[in-house]
Amino acid sequence: MKKAITTLILMIIHAMPVLHAQQLNPTGICYVEVNNNNILNAGAYKLQTSGNYLFNVVNIFAANINYDAARGRAYLSNNNNVTKVLTNANTYIKPLQDKGMKVVLTILGNHQGAGFCNFPTREAARDFAQQLAHTVNAYGLDGIDFDDEYSDYGQNGTGQPNDSSFVMLVQELRALLPDKIISFYYYGPAASRLSWNGLRVGDYINYSWNASYGTFSAPNVPPLTKAQISPAAVWMGNTSNSTTTSLASQTKTGGYGLFLWYDLHGTNETAQLSAGTQTLYGQQTVLSTPLQSWTAGANCDAPIGLFTSNLTGTGAKLNWSAIGTNTYDVDYKLSSATTWTNAATAISATSVNISGLTANSEYDWRIRTNCSVKSTYIFAPRFKSVGGTIPSGSTSLLLDGTSESGSAGSMNLNGSALSFEGWIKPSSFKSAAPYISSVMGTEVSDSNSAFLRLGDASLANNKLQFVVSINNVQQKLASVTALNTNTWYHVAATYDGSAMKIYINGVLDATKSQTGNVASNGAFNVGYLYNTSRNFNGKVDEVRVWKRALTQTEISQNMCNVTLPASALAAYWKFNEGSGSSVQDSSGNGLALTLTGVDASNWATDIPCPAGTQKVSASAKNQKISAELVSAKKQIRLYPNPVSASSPLTVSVPEEYSRGKLSVYNFNGGVVETKILQAGDHPYDLSKLSMGNYIIQFESQDGSLKQTEKLIIK
Repeated sequence: MKKAITTLILMIIHAMPVLHAQQLNPTGICYVEVNNNNILNAGAYKLQTSGNYLFNVVNIFAANINYDAARGRAYLSNNNNVTKVLTNANTYIKPLQDKGMKVVLTILGNHQGAGFCNFPTREAARDFAQQLAHTVNAYGLDGIDFDDEYSDYGQNGTGQPNDSSFVMLVQELRALLPDKIISFYYYGPAASRLSWNGLRVGDYINYSWNASYGTFSAPNVPPLTKAQISPAAVWMGNTSNSTTTSLASQTKTGGYGLFLWYDLHGTNETAQLSAGTQTLYGQQTVLSTPLQSWTAGANCDAPIGLFTSNLTGTGAKLNWSAIGTNTYDVDYKLSSATTWTNAATAISATSVNISGLTANSEYDWRIRTNCSVKSTYIFAPRFKSVGGTIPSGSTSLLLDGTSESGSAGSMNLNGSALSFEGWIKPSSFKSAAPYISSVMGTEVSDSNSAFLRLGDASLANNKLQFVVSINNVQQKLASVTALNTNTWYHVAATYDGSAMKIYINGVLDATKSQTGNVASNGAFNVGYLYNTSRNFNGKVDEVRVWKRALTQTEISQNMCNVTLPASALAAYWKFNEGSGSSVQDSSGNGLALTLTGVDASNWATDIPCPAGTQKVSASAKNQKISAELVSAKKQIRLYPNPVSASSPLTVSVPEEYSRGKLSVYNFNGGVVETKILQAGDHPYDLSKLSMGNYIIQFESQDGSLKQTEKLIIK
C-alpha cells in the first residue's frame, strides 16, 4: 500500500494556488521585514506598460516559533510589529489582497530550542500545525512560510533535529489548510530533512526558494517543478543591479516560475527592481502610489503556560500564566466548528471554567492579552471532553500521617523509564527530622528504591522530592515550588533514561540530567515509606504508576482521567470506593491497594476533580446516548473509508444542513473537484480519483459547519 501511495505521489503535478488574474511569469515573491517597514509598500510597485502589480506573494517577516519550557511546548509568538499587522488586518493585509496579492506569514526560529525539525512526536507537530492554521484563519492570511533559522536546537532541554519532524509538520498543516500556500525558505537543518518513511515535504508544499542572496541555486525539493521554485534571490539594497539583471536572465532562460525579492524597504526601490523586471517582463518598474512610513507597534505579549484541567463530559477548566497585571479574553469552540464562543472578556484571573460541552468531543480554545492594544491570540493544545462520566468519582482517601497507609504488595519497576502521578492535599508537613512525608513508591534500600515524597533532611518539608536508585545510589531531584496545606495539587515524576523530572499541576517544575537503569523491585506503598514516622498527612486521589515516562502533554491533559486500557500503566487507584479497606486497581493488573488503619471516617467527599458518580442512571445513559447521536448526526460521513477504487463511496450529509459545498483536495492543496450536495446519502464517483490520500472538506451553506476528513483510496 505504501509503495502504491508513494508511486502515486511521484506522478502528481502540484496544483499552484490561484493568485490573481494578472499573475506574472515568473511570479514575484516579496519579503517585508515588518520590524522596520510598512508592508503596504509591496502594493505600490507596478510594471510600467502593463500596469500589473509586481509582487504576487508578500511574506510578513517574521513570526517566531518559541518554546514554553514549563509546559514543554512549541508555540507561535508574534512580536509587537507582527502583532500590529495581524490585529489590524483590514489596514495592512486586506488592501494587498484586494489588489490580487497573497499575504503569507513567515515563521522563524527564536534561539529558544524550538524549531521545525525537533518535534519529538506527531502529536507535538500536529499541535503546532493547529496553532498555525488557527492563526491563518483568525487573521485572514493566505498561508505559511517556513524559515529554519535561529532555532538553536537543544536549548532549554529541547531535542536535536530528527528526520521525521518537518515532514510531519507540513503534512499535518496541509490537512488543515488544503487550499492555502505553504512555502519553504530553503535553508537550515530542514533543507536536509525533506523525506521520511516514504513521505516528502515537497508533496505538501507549494513553493521553495533559494535563501543565499545574490546567487542562483535551485532548491532540491522533490517533486516540486521549476514552476514552483525560485533559484534566484535578490536582497534589496545589497545585491548589485548587475547581479540582479544576471539572476533575472538565468531565471528566464532556465524556465523557472518564481523570482524572489527580499527586504523591501520604505524607500524608492524602482531602480533595482527595474534591473530585474526589464529582463523578466520587458518592462520598467514604477511607483503607483506614495510609499508609507512605519511606526512600531506597542508591546503586548499573549500569555503562555496554557493547559486544560478538570475535564468532565460537560465542562473543563482553562488555565494560563499571568502576563503582568493585564486582563485576558478567552474563547473556545468545537474543533470542527468555525465560530468561537466567548468564555471570558477582560478577566484578570489565570483560569476560567467552561460548561455545556458535548461529551467525548474535541475542543480548541484561545486567549489574548489586553494591554493598551490587544495581543494576537495564542491557541491552546486541543482537548477532549470525557465520555459522559465523572473521571475521579466522588471520594478521596484521607490519611492521618501516623498509622494509616496503603500497600499494593510487590511491584517490579526495574528498567529505564517510569512515572508516578496523583493528586495530594497535604493537611500538614512533618515538623521533626528528617522532615519527610511519603507520597508513594518503593524504598527497600539505597540500592533498591523509586519513590515520591515531601521533604528530606536537607530539603524544606513542603517541597517534593523524586528519588530513584541507579548504580546502587539514590539519585534525588527536588521541586522548586513549595506546596501549601489544604490545597489540592497534581504531582507527577518521570524518568526516561536521560532525565528526572517533576511536574506540579501539569507544569514542569524541576529537571535533572540522569542516565542508567532504575533498580526498584519490592513492596509499593501509598502514604508510607521506610517507617510510619514518615507517613503522609492529607488526602490522596487518582494515583497512577507507569512503566514508561509520560510526556508533559499526557500529564497536563489527563490529570483527572486516563482512558483505559493504557500502554504501560502498572497500577491505577481511583479511590472511588467510598468505604472499605481496599482500593481496586483499575489498570487491570490486579494490584489492589490494601489499606491499614482506615475506617469510614477516612473516605472524604473533597476531591480535586468535579464531583459525580461512577454509576450512570438509566436516564443519564439515555441523555448521553442522545447527545452522542446528535453529535454524530451533525457530522458528514464518508463510508467506507478507506475505500477501494472499484467500490462505491457514500457521502452522507446530515438533515441539519439542507445543502453545502463539498471540496476534494489532493495532498498538495490542489482542488480535484467541488460540488454542491443536499442533505441525505450521495454516491460519489471515484473515477476521477487515483489511488492515494485526499482531503475532503464540507462547508454547510449556513456556515455553521466546516468539516475536514481524510479519504484513503486503496
